[in-house]
Amino acid sequence: MSSEKRNEVVLVRHGETPWSEEGRFAGRTDLPLTPNGEALALELGPRLVHYGFDRVMASPLFRAKRTAELFKLGPVDLDDRLVERDYGAYEGLTTAEIRAKDPVWNVWKDAVPNGEDIEDMTARVDSFIGDLRAGGSKRTLVAAHGHFIRLFTARWLGLDTEYARLFRIGTLGVVHLGWERENPVMHKWNA
Repeated sequence: MSSEKRNEVVLVRHGETPWSEEGRFAGRTDLPLTPNGEALALELGPRLVHYGFDRVMASPLFRAKRTAELFKLGPVDLDDRLVERDYGAYEGLTTAEIRAKDPVWNVWKDAVPNGEDIEDMTARVDSFIGDLRAGGSKRTLVAAHGHFIRLFTARWLGLDTEYARLFRIGTLGVVHLGWERENPVMHKWNA
């Protein structure tokens, strides 16, 4: 049994936006937080302090960057790999609106017209995970987006992309991923 200390990551979905409340796909549209989203992010920050983060990172999209800033846990490093999937022609639509045109469409398997392929998003996520794991025994906070976090969790745990469908997360949901011996594990989900 190895006692080697390993890296951990805590991911937090950005605060509430007008589109998150309506269930709209918000990929690259740079949305603001609602006043409620800002207030709840401010409240969450002090509850995250006990993790003792070595680094705070965020998607450069305003809703994630602002959420990380409101936590007041230190400087926020931005990384383009943390952005949400580009939903192309489906940007701003709900699942019901998309399925009115394509009844069997699935966000985890199917293409989005003029958007990002799920394989390309998976490559971004895998690249970021690889960099985190190569970084040694650090604790990193990542403020990002719902589908990004779901896919990140599946890939951290060694699961295929399609298993991201099993991990639903609400706004400001907290996910703690780490290790049990040599196995990547989930410590907390949507806390």
